Amino acid sequence: MNSSMEQWLVISNCQTFGLANCLQAQVADVQVTGVDTLLFNSDPDRFNADMDKYSTLFISDGVKAEIPSARIDAIADHVALPMLTFRAFHPDLVYLQHDGRPVVGPVGDYHSAIAYACFRAGLSVADTAARFNGSFLERCGYMAMWVPERDRLVDEMADFGLDIAAPIRTWGRHGAFMFSINHPCIHVLHNIASELLRAGGRTPVSGGIVPHDNLATGAAFAVYPEIGEALGVPGSYAFKDVGSYRPIDLEDFIAGCFASYGRIGAASIAPHPQFAQQVDYVEALI
Repeated sequence: MNSSMEQWLVISNCQTFGLANCLQAQVADVQVTGVDTLLFNSDPDRFNADMDKYSTLFISDGVKAEIPSARIDAIADHVALPMLTFRAFHPDLVYLQHDGRPVVGPVGDYHSAIAYACFRAGLSVADTAARFNGSFLERCGYMAMWVPERDRLVDEMADFGLDIAAPIRTWGRHGAFMFSINHPCIHVLHNIASELLRAGGRTPVSGGIVPHDNLATGAAFAVYPEIGEALGVPGSYAFKDVGSYRPIDLEDFIAGCFASYGRIGAASIAPHPQFAQQVDYVEALI
């Protein structure tokens, strides 16, 4: 670390390192460091000892409760970070809980509302897979999410002083710009970083290198082909787990989910409150 340079620190969720790298790629006179909540909590004393080295902290309000011992007051300037979510590509994705902790399935914490509702209803893997068709997805409301999700995201970013009204039009030109509802592709974070710099009175360095897409190594939820067709992007029933690039097809995904639910017991699983109404609605359609 060049101690003569101004130092910035980024603390957020799974988007931390991509955003920190994208900030660094667009500013030459600052050293940017990313520390997500898991890394911080692995050694709070070490990270707290360095807090007074930083002039600016980029932090999401939503993560502050996860790092209660962090001495963030040692940093004078705080910049509020948004936590980007977008559901139009993956409207079927939900989180499930068991004893207050996420249920882990074949693609990490990501689950299908349709698959889980079918499991609760006692359907087989084959009968569940048959529900994944354009007609049923449309009845679930999954084909009508682009406009409200786009408008929500633009408005939320505007609340942070970030203007993405123009960039969001380009994000999906070559495919879905999200790996899941909360894992954006790196070019999205690059645009967000640009807007953060502009909001802070800086001009982003243009023409530089876009950092590697670290979230590509995480779990990825399928963009169902029927939804992809409706949104004008490629789609497939290919899922993937954390740390692996091996594709998981729809039947194997459903079977893996059912195996996880069976081990835990249906009575011990509940949707995260944010998704409970959605699961109930989907189950009523089965």
